[in-house]
Amino acid sequence: MKIAVVDDSIEDAQRIVQYLEQFQAEHNQTFQTKVFYASFDFLEEYRGDYDVVFLDIEMPGSNGLEVAHEIRSRDASVGILFVTSMAQYAINGYEVNAIDFMVKPVKYYSFSMKLEKAIRFLKSRNQDILLRNKEEILRLPASDILYIEKERDNLVFHTRQEAFAERGSIKTVKSKLVSLPFAESASGCLINLAYVRKIGKDTVTIEPGIELPLSRRLKRQFSQEYISYMGGGF
Repeated sequence: MKIAVVDDSIEDAQRIVQYLEQFQAEHNQTFQTKVFYASFDFLEEYRGDYDVVFLDIEMPGSNGLEVAHEIRSRDASVGILFVTSMAQYAINGYEVNAIDFMVKPVKYYSFSMKLEKAIRFLKSRNQDILLRNKEEILRLPASDILYIEKERDNLVFHTRQEAFAERGSIKTVKSKLVSLPFAESASGCLINLAYVRKIGKDTVTIEPGIELPLSRRLKRQFSQEYISYMGGGF
Protein backbone atom coordinates (compact mmCIF):
# COMPACT_ATOMS: atom_id res chain seq x y z
CA MET A 1 0.00 0.00 0.00
CA LYS A 2 1.36 3.41 -0.98
CA ILE A 3 0.68 6.20 1.52
CA ALA A 4 1.27 9.97 1.48
CA VAL A 5 1.40 12.13 4.60
CA VAL A 6 0.78 15.81 3.84
CA ASP A 7 1.29 18.10 6.84
CA ASP A 8 3.27 21.29 7.35
CA SER A 9 3.99 20.30 10.97
CA ILE A 10 7.09 18.10 11.21
CA GLU A 11 6.01 16.84 14.63
CA ASP A 12 2.52 15.84 13.50
CA ALA A 13 3.74 14.27 10.27
CA GLN A 14 6.38 12.19 12.05
CA ARG A 15 3.79 11.02 14.57
CA ILE A 16 1.72 9.59 11.70
CA VAL A 17 4.84 7.95 10.24
CA GLN A 18 5.64 6.35 13.63
CA TYR A 19 2.07 5.10 13.91
CA LEU A 20 2.28 3.62 10.42
CA GLU A 21 5.45 1.76 11.40
CA GLN A 22 3.77 0.45 14.56
CA PHE A 23 0.69 -0.63 12.59
CA GLN A 24 2.88 -2.47 10.07
CA ALA A 25 4.57 -4.43 12.83
CA GLU A 26 1.30 -5.31 14.57
CA HIS A 27 -0.67 -6.27 11.46
CA ASN A 28 2.01 -7.69 9.16
CA GLN A 29 1.32 -4.96 6.59
CA THR A 30 3.75 -3.32 4.19
CA PHE A 31 3.51 0.40 3.49
CA GLN A 32 5.46 2.69 1.20
CA THR A 33 5.24 6.06 2.91
CA LYS A 34 6.30 9.51 1.70
CA VAL A 35 5.97 12.74 3.67
CA PHE A 36 5.22 16.15 2.15
CA TYR A 37 5.53 19.29 4.27
CA ALA A 38 3.92 21.54 1.65
CA SER A 39 0.70 20.97 -0.27
CA PHE A 40 2.27 22.46 -3.42
CA ASP A 41 5.03 19.84 -3.42
CA PHE A 42 2.49 17.05 -3.03
CA LEU A 43 0.22 18.28 -5.85
CA GLU A 44 3.16 18.86 -8.15
CA GLU A 45 4.25 15.24 -7.76
CA TYR A 46 0.80 13.63 -7.53
CA ARG A 47 0.10 11.16 -10.34
CA GLY A 48 -2.81 9.23 -8.87
CA ASP A 49 -0.57 6.46 -7.56
CA TYR A 50 -1.29 6.66 -3.81
CA ASP A 51 -3.78 4.41 -2.05
CA VAL A 52 -4.25 6.58 1.05
CA VAL A 53 -3.47 10.24 1.79
CA PHE A 54 -3.28 11.58 5.34
CA LEU A 55 -4.08 15.24 4.75
CA ASP A 56 -3.77 18.13 7.19
CA ILE A 57 -6.64 20.60 6.79
CA GLU A 58 -4.94 23.74 8.16
CA MET A 59 -1.91 24.42 5.98
CA PRO A 60 -0.48 27.63 4.52
CA GLY A 61 -1.18 28.23 0.85
CA SER A 62 -3.75 25.69 -0.31
CA ASN A 63 -5.52 24.23 2.72
CA GLY A 64 -6.35 20.56 2.99
CA LEU A 65 -9.88 20.91 1.62
CA GLU A 66 -8.63 22.70 -1.48
CA VAL A 67 -5.96 20.05 -1.94
CA ALA A 68 -8.60 17.31 -1.55
CA HIS A 69 -10.75 18.87 -4.26
CA GLU A 70 -7.74 18.95 -6.56
CA ILE A 71 -6.97 15.31 -5.76
CA ARG A 72 -10.55 14.30 -6.53
CA SER A 73 -10.42 16.10 -9.89
CA ARG A 74 -7.57 13.77 -10.81
CA ASP A 75 -8.37 10.59 -8.88
CA ALA A 76 -11.85 9.46 -7.80
CA SER A 77 -10.74 6.39 -5.87
CA VAL A 78 -7.86 7.36 -3.54
CA GLY A 79 -8.68 7.16 0.17
CA ILE A 80 -8.47 10.52 1.98
CA LEU A 81 -8.07 10.73 5.76
CA PHE A 82 -8.14 14.28 7.15
CA VAL A 83 -6.01 15.26 10.13
CA THR A 84 -7.11 18.45 11.84
CA SER A 85 -6.93 20.50 15.03
CA MET A 86 -10.52 21.69 14.55
CA ALA A 87 -13.07 18.93 13.99
CA GLN A 88 -15.74 21.28 12.64
CA TYR A 89 -13.68 21.77 9.48
CA ALA A 90 -13.74 18.08 8.70
CA ILE A 91 -17.49 18.03 8.02
CA ASN A 92 -16.65 19.53 4.64
CA GLY A 93 -14.78 16.34 3.89
CA TYR A 94 -18.07 14.85 2.75
CA GLU A 95 -17.76 17.05 -0.35
CA VAL A 96 -14.74 15.03 -1.46
CA ASN A 97 -15.93 11.66 -0.09
CA ALA A 98 -13.21 11.51 2.57
CA ILE A 99 -13.05 8.22 4.46
CA ASP A 100 -12.81 9.86 7.88
CA PHE A 101 -10.88 12.37 9.97
CA MET A 102 -8.68 12.43 13.07
CA VAL A 103 -8.27 15.23 15.57
CA LYS A 104 -4.79 16.37 16.63
CA PRO A 105 -2.96 15.35 18.68
CA VAL A 106 -3.75 11.98 17.11
CA LYS A 107 -3.78 8.99 19.46
CA TYR A 108 -2.66 5.60 18.22
CA TYR A 109 -5.93 3.79 19.00
CA SER A 110 -7.95 6.28 16.93
CA PHE A 111 -5.32 6.17 14.18
CA SER A 112 -5.39 2.38 13.94
CA MET A 113 -9.21 2.29 13.78
CA LYS A 114 -9.27 4.85 10.97
CA LEU A 115 -6.51 3.10 9.05
CA GLU A 116 -8.33 -0.23 9.30
CA LYS A 117 -11.39 1.53 7.93
CA ALA A 118 -9.29 2.87 5.04
CA ILE A 119 -8.02 -0.64 4.30
CA ARG A 120 -11.61 -1.92 4.18
CA PHE A 121 -12.42 0.94 1.82
CA LEU A 122 -9.56 -0.05 -0.47
CA LYS A 123 -10.73 -3.66 -0.53
CA SER A 124 -14.23 -2.61 -1.58
CA ARG A 125 -12.77 -0.19 -4.13
CA ASN A 126 -10.90 -3.05 -5.73
CA GLN A 127 -13.84 -5.46 -5.81
CA ASP A 128 -16.31 -5.46 -8.69
CA ILE A 129 -19.66 -7.14 -9.05
CA LEU A 130 -21.22 -8.34 -12.28
CA LEU A 131 -24.76 -7.25 -13.15
CA ARG A 132 -26.82 -8.85 -15.88
CA ASN A 133 -30.14 -7.96 -17.51
CA LYS A 134 -31.71 -8.48 -20.93
CA GLU A 135 -29.84 -5.57 -22.53
CA GLU A 136 -26.35 -5.72 -21.05
CA ILE A 137 -23.74 -7.17 -18.74
CA LEU A 138 -22.14 -4.57 -16.50
CA ARG A 139 -19.04 -4.69 -14.33
CA LEU A 140 -19.62 -2.29 -11.43
CA PRO A 141 -17.14 -1.35 -8.65
CA ALA A 142 -18.78 -2.18 -5.33
CA SER A 143 -17.49 1.09 -3.86
CA ASP A 144 -19.59 3.05 -6.41
CA ILE A 145 -22.86 1.62 -5.07
CA LEU A 146 -24.73 3.94 -2.69
CA TYR A 147 -27.54 1.51 -1.92
CA ILE A 148 -29.47 -1.44 -3.32
CA GLU A 149 -33.23 -1.78 -3.16
CA LYS A 150 -35.71 -4.47 -4.10
CA GLU A 151 -38.38 -3.51 -6.64
CA ARG A 152 -40.73 -6.40 -7.41
CA ASP A 153 -38.55 -9.06 -9.05
CA ASN A 154 -35.60 -6.72 -9.60
CA LEU A 155 -32.69 -5.42 -7.57
CA VAL A 156 -31.84 -1.77 -8.31
CA PHE A 157 -28.23 -0.72 -7.75
CA HIS A 158 -28.03 3.04 -7.19
CA THR A 159 -24.82 4.96 -7.89
CA ARG A 160 -24.19 8.71 -7.96
CA GLN A 161 -24.71 8.82 -11.71
CA GLU A 162 -27.45 6.31 -12.45
CA ALA A 163 -29.23 3.14 -11.42
CA PHE A 164 -28.89 -0.40 -12.79
CA ALA A 165 -31.43 -3.18 -12.44
CA GLU A 166 -31.20 -6.96 -12.59
CA ARG A 167 -33.43 -9.79 -11.47
CA GLY A 168 -32.49 -11.19 -8.09
CA SER A 169 -33.04 -11.28 -4.35
CA ILE A 170 -31.57 -9.36 -1.43
CA LYS A 171 -30.39 -12.68 0.03
CA THR A 172 -28.38 -13.46 -3.11
CA VAL A 173 -26.73 -10.05 -3.35
CA LYS A 174 -25.89 -10.07 0.38
CA SER A 175 -23.89 -13.24 -0.20
CA LYS A 176 -21.93 -11.46 -2.95
CA LEU A 177 -21.17 -8.51 -0.67
CA VAL A 178 -20.45 -10.46 2.53
CA SER A 179 -16.91 -9.06 2.94
CA LEU A 180 -17.91 -5.49 2.04
CA PRO A 181 -19.44 -2.70 4.18
CA PHE A 182 -23.11 -3.15 3.27
CA ALA A 183 -25.86 -3.45 5.86
CA GLU A 184 -29.63 -4.00 5.64
CA SER A 185 -31.62 -1.04 6.99
CA ALA A 186 -35.07 -2.35 6.10
CA SER A 187 -36.55 -5.29 4.24
CA GLY A 188 -35.30 -4.97 0.67
CA CYS A 189 -32.80 -2.16 1.29
CA LEU A 190 -29.01 -2.60 1.53
CA ILE A 191 -26.88 0.48 2.24
CA ASN A 192 -23.17 1.08 1.65
CA LEU A 193 -21.97 2.17 5.10
CA ALA A 194 -19.28 4.35 3.55
CA TYR A 195 -21.98 6.84 2.51
CA VAL A 196 -24.02 6.95 5.73
CA ARG A 197 -24.20 10.42 7.26
CA LYS A 198 -27.01 10.10 9.83
CA ILE A 199 -29.03 7.38 11.50
CA GLY A 200 -32.37 8.76 12.64
CA LYS A 201 -35.45 7.37 14.32
CA ASP A 202 -36.78 5.58 11.26
CA THR A 203 -34.56 6.76 8.40
CA VAL A 204 -30.92 6.63 7.32
CA THR A 205 -29.49 9.64 5.49
CA ILE A 206 -26.75 8.89 3.02
CA GLU A 207 -24.61 11.10 0.85
CA PRO A 208 -25.74 13.07 -1.12
CA GLY A 209 -28.80 13.81 1.08
CA ILE A 210 -30.88 10.72 0.28
CA GLU A 211 -33.19 9.39 3.02
CA LEU A 212 -33.78 5.63 3.16
CA PRO A 213 -36.05 3.59 5.44
CA LEU A 214 -34.82 2.15 8.74
CA SER A 215 -37.04 -0.53 10.25
CA ARG A 216 -37.49 -0.97 13.99
CA ARG A 217 -36.55 -4.64 13.63
CA LEU A 218 -33.19 -3.90 11.99
CA LYS A 219 -32.28 -0.58 13.64
CA ARG A 220 -30.12 -1.99 16.42
CA GLN A 221 -28.21 -4.34 14.14
CA PHE A 222 -27.72 -1.67 11.47
CA SER A 223 -26.48 0.85 14.05
CA GLN A 224 -24.04 -1.67 15.53
CA GLU A 225 -22.67 -2.54 12.10
CA TYR A 226 -22.21 1.15 11.31
CA ILE A 227 -20.44 1.86 14.61
CA SER A 228 -18.17 -1.12 13.99
CA TYR A 229 -17.44 0.09 10.47
CA MET A 230 -16.58 3.55 11.82
CA GLY A 231 -14.14 2.03 14.30
CA GLY A 232 -16.21 2.95 17.32
CA GLY A 233 -16.62 6.60 16.40
CA PHE A 234 -14.28 9.61 16.41
